[in-house]
Amino acid sequence: MKTLMAAMLSMSLLGCTAPTTRSVDSFGLADGVWSGTLATIVTNADSSQEERKSELLIASCKGVVRLWTNNSDGKYRKLGTKYHVQSKPDLHLIYFMDADPTQPGWVEIHSHSMLELSPDKAVLLWSRAVNNRDGGKSKKNRYFFSQGIVELRRTSHSCDERLTP
Repeated sequence: MKTLMAAMLSMSLLGCTAPTTRSVDSFGLADGVWSGTLATIVTNADSSQEERKSELLIASCKGVVRLWTNNSDGKYRKLGTKYHVQSKPDLHLIYFMDADPTQPGWVEIHSHSMLELSPDKAVLLWSRAVNNRDGGKSKKNRYFFSQGIVELRRTSHSCDERLTP
């Protein structure tokens, strides 16, 4: 009887620790659009700094994520080309490395660390590193770094394929 009780207790405890069928790697950014005003600080090669603001949109549709920015000219432009996304529950890392095809000396990295705080609110840390290899060593924009934080609001819960080509 003692052995039977021990076996039943073991089975009960093992049942509590059995892996779930839902993997933490299966969490992606849900379909929809997030937006907010990104306040950034740019640090130039000469150590000078500039403050900037831009509107940021993050669109997600069927597992495809794209980022768009508006630098006060009224027109949004897509950032980057080959996105990589890694997600865990309520946490997303979106990054890309890019090179300007018309200016092969210009290469850059963008990373966006996004924390979902609720279904309609998130915060994001953005960082960018640019290496302007064709720029002279004494030029202010030979290289520069940018970083910023933005509070995002979810403005749509539906898939908008126009924003995720």
